[in-house]
Amino acid sequence: MNVTELSETELKNLKESLLFQKSSILNKTHEFKAEQSSITSVADEAEVASLDISNNISIHLHERDRTALYAIERALSKIADGTYGQCEACGEIISARRLQARPFTALCIDCMEEQESHSNLFQ
Repeated sequence: MNVTELSETELKNLKESLLFQKSSILNKTHEFKAEQSSITSVADEAEVASLDISNNISIHLHERDRTALYAIERALSKIADGTYGQCEACGEIISARRLQARPFTALCIDCMEEQESHSNLFQ
């Protein structure tokens, strides 16, 4: 049983999109590892600083990709077990529009806004 308001074709398209995003992230991960293993020594301080900033940005992007990969894996698992499109916080159905905009979302808009308002209180 599928809990979404998506048609079978829409669900199939979202699954293909998720698989494409997963493949893209895995390819970037391979490139990141190759980049990290090919770091060379540099002579002057400006090059060291530039390399350090570039490396920090790469690490940050890699971590963001890992988080997205985890969410994609969860969405694919939910598609497989028929619970895709159900909000993890309140159990309501996530709108088709939201799922199409963000296929690996786990929360409906109301729950996401509530979560964001709570996190903004502590910043």
